Amino acid sequence: MQGIEARGATGTAARPKAGLKSASLLSIKAGALLWADAAAFAIAAAGAYFLTDGLRAMAGYPALAENPAGLSLHFGIAVAFTLVLLVWFRSKGHYHRREALADQLPAILTGCAAAMLAAGAIQFATIEVGSRLLTALHWLILAPVLAGGRLAARQALKSAGLWTSPAFLFTPAARSGAVREVIAKHAALGVHVESVVATDDLGKARLIDAMRRAAATGQGVVYAPAPGDSDQHQVIRALVLDGVPFLLAPQIGPLPAHAEVLNYPLEDVSFIDVRDPLARPAAQLAKRLFDVTASAAMLVLLSPVLIAITLAARADGGPALFRQKRVGLGGRSFDCLKFRSMQLDAEARLNTLIRNDPAIAAEWRAFQKLRRDPRITPVGRLIRKTNLDELPQLINVLRGDMSLVGPRPMTLSQVGDYGDYVTAYARMRPGLTGLWQTNGRNQTTFAERARLDAWYVRNWSLWRDCVILIRTVREVICARGG
Repeated sequence: MQGIEARGATGTAARPKAGLKSASLLSIKAGALLWADAAAFAIAAAGAYFLTDGLRAMAGYPALAENPAGLSLHFGIAVAFTLVLLVWFRSKGHYHRREALADQLPAILTGCAAAMLAAGAIQFATIEVGSRLLTALHWLILAPVLAGGRLAARQALKSAGLWTSPAFLFTPAARSGAVREVIAKHAALGVHVESVVATDDLGKARLIDAMRRAAATGQGVVYAPAPGDSDQHQVIRALVLDGVPFLLAPQIGPLPAHAEVLNYPLEDVSFIDVRDPLARPAAQLAKRLFDVTASAAMLVLLSPVLIAITLAARADGGPALFRQKRVGLGGRSFDCLKFRSMQLDAEARLNTLIRNDPAIAAEWRAFQKLRRDPRITPVGRLIRKTNLDELPQLINVLRGDMSLVGPRPMTLSQVGDYGDYVTAYARMRPGLTGLWQTNGRNQTTFAERARLDAWYVRNWSLWRDCVILIRTVREVICARGG
């Protein structure tokens, strides 16, 4: 692109990829997602109708078609609330906001639940009540169909090359690598960095002019200023006044995701309202009740597996369980339970390996574990690969030492390695699973694991726990992360 210096790793000029403009791609994506929702409503209506008709026939009730008034009332209400939900989803930014599908699911579930309650109330208030089963099934089926439809639409757009749009990244050279890595990791952003413009020596006026001309090509613009950049406010103001669309990536520190931007009329100053996600007694009580109920149920259901692993682990004459002191809530230690997967003299072997092999010593310092650990028994290798070695921690969850979801339980010797993150870690019970489990597991360095734990504490919610549990099941089934 003439007049804009795009400095990448090679220092040569680069041009955005030819094709559809960023605004056109956003319109295509919004239209595809909207049509996917409309199709989901139709599929849910048809599915509820045929399922209800089948259940009524099995119970000896007349077919729905024999009550045309009730059927007309149901579909009239369904169409009305469908339009309301589509408008509401659009107002929530579901068709144009750059966010993950998991972040949209709470609004989908809330909208479908509210529509079901309202539709049921209207039917009860009319003379022609119609089929209550049909109404309930329609909205119950709709939520998963909506989520599945959006996922299918996103995948179709990605396959067609219509999900991501090429963009210029304006950022200091020292920050470009980190920003590009984040953008590449999160496909929900819908951005592909085609060119990097180093802003170190541009100056305010040249930077504003370069970003204007980059946007004029129809490509996306990403602005990631350095922390403390004195010109960033003037740059942002100029772009906003000119109506230049851009994606801003400020470096303002580890704020929680639920922080809200507070804007006041006639002011150019915004305030960010940061609240403590753990200061919700009702939500914390619900988390604990779920932990107790789920862990007790899983111990009962998995008892045959637990017995089988116990017998296999004791075949070499050693104990089946391994107890290790871990740091828990408030910094207090507890005995963390696992099925023994290592030889009886594992600690002595580790010290010898670290002392005699510099590569192993470096790997242990970085990850606090070894990818090819010679201390692991054949049974231990199997239960580690399938994550079954951690099943006894369900007892820790039941006793209140741990939670199903939380920070990765750390050993007493690792406290110093956590640095400033140890304060956040100690505010919650460590988890049987967590972000470390669903973001690389053994491929995650210890420093990254500590950062993930702190992020989880800052951004904790019951919904996020549900998402992590679902993703953990996927990780276990696929046996990823070693």
